[in-house]
Amino acid sequence: IGVVACVGQPCAHRADVRAAHGLTYRGRAMMDPTRFDAFYADTRQRLLHQTYALTGDQRAAQLAVRDAFISAWHHWAKVSRQEDPERWVRPLAWSHALRRHGARIWHRDKAADAEQAATLEALGGLTVPQRRILLLSHLTTGSLEDISREAGLPLDEAERTLQTATAAFATARSVDSAAIRPLLEDLAGPVA
Repeated sequence: IGVVACVGQPCAHRADVRAAHGLTYRGRAMMDPTRFDAFYADTRQRLLHQTYALTGDQRAAQLAVRDAFISAWHHWAKVSRQEDPERWVRPLAWSHALRRHGARIWHRDKAADAEQAATLEALGGLTVPQRRILLLSHLTTGSLEDISREAGLPLDEAERTLQTATAAFATARSVDSAAIRPLLEDLAGPVA
């Protein structure tokens, strides 16, 4: 009904599309496209970066983020009431990306420079739960409790997983743990 073509872009015809498909109730739109567009604009690049870091596969990340935002739009009435709607979209994007990426061995993006390739290689040496926890702790603003909840792990297990992932990643990259965040943030370049 026009949602896919409009996601993240101003769409003057949305009201007409909603009315034509009965997506109004007593003359009011059932969904707020302005709030969704603002949410999309604010979170898309960040979510694409995080998803790319999880898989090392730019195409899988792009498709997964697109699909996650389409789902978010379809469930916007529920998603928009969440304290942090990004926490609703991210697990969906990550799940889609891992499913798309799962058919291939760890993928190294050809567009990545040597430093980014080394970071992707180090991330590829971690288990998926370790990658999730490491990325959530360095690329989001959530507390460890929020991170453990999003990762589906008890708090003590999330702490252990984070320590293991941090040590393994720092060793693989031959860096101090304080240098992990800048290395992970640098991965935003290939998907910008």
